[in-house]
Amino acid sequence: MLARLVFLSLLLLGSYLLLSAFAGVKRPLPQVLQHQAEQTLQQQLCQIPVLWRIGQLDPAFALSAEQAEQAAHNAAAQWNSAFEQELFRYDSVNGFPINFRYDERQQTMLQQALLQRNLQRYDSNIDQRTALLQQQSEQLQQRQREFEQQNQQFAADINAFKLLAANTQRNVAALQQQQQQQQQLQQREQQLQQQAEVLNEQQAQLLRENQYLNETVIDRNALLADQQPLLAAEVGLMEINNGKRSMTIFAYSTTEALQLTIAHEFGHALGLGHTESHTSVMHYALTPQQQNLTADDIAALKQQCGF
Repeated sequence: MLARLVFLSLLLLGSYLLLSAFAGVKRPLPQVLQHQAEQTLQQQLCQIPVLWRIGQLDPAFALSAEQAEQAAHNAAAQWNSAFEQELFRYDSVNGFPINFRYDERQQTMLQQALLQRNLQRYDSNIDQRTALLQQQSEQLQQRQREFEQQNQQFAADINAFKLLAANTQRNVAALQQQQQQQQQLQQREQQLQQQAEVLNEQQAQLLRENQYLNETVIDRNALLADQQPLLAAEVGLMEINNGKRSMTIFAYSTTEALQLTIAHEFGHALGLGHTESHTSVMHYALTPQQQNLTADDIAALKQQCGF
């Protein structure tokens, strides 16, 4: 009797669930099961290599398909090497496209890159000239101190000569000795005068060098006078619609920057978000400190994929 009641109860429950399904009633999955399902999907995503290829390449970039492909290969190799497994694989047919779309962002990027190169040239020249000017100034000061000591010694010798000449007896031998000493003092005086002229010329040369350095600094700063503040611009975009991926590169300044941008978008292709560290490839913006994947990037993907 009890077994029959249980059977009838299960039959009624099954009929209710069946009728609910036909009636279009949608019952939410338990939260724990849904979370586990999401984790399973993410882990499966990281176990299957993401296929990529070079898509449309705007010729305005002056970038060959081979160069673009090599940059993407290098970016993919960073992720593959970090985890010692093939997370990304090149596939010229089935891979998701990496498109290059030229617009005003690339023009702005090139202008900024040119400005930075010019500033670096100015800064390098200014630093070298400043260091050389400092060295020459210290050497000149040392020579001036030595000259002053020689000049003081010469003045003391002149006074001693005058005192000795006044007290020496007037004989032929004494007069000859005084004449020799006087000639030596005159030669020393001429040498000191020549040294003074050289020091004065060196001082004038240093003043000219300093003036040139100041003018160079003014020219350098003039490059920034009309420069607009740099605005954060999106240089890369990863889109995932209905499970299909597509990457678009809008701008890059150097091959290294292009590789970092592709590596960043590859991270998004695996579902990664942005990190806080400025050195991290997955930071929201390009920074001079970025070079390769960091511990933050690797930890984020490990957490994402359950490695």
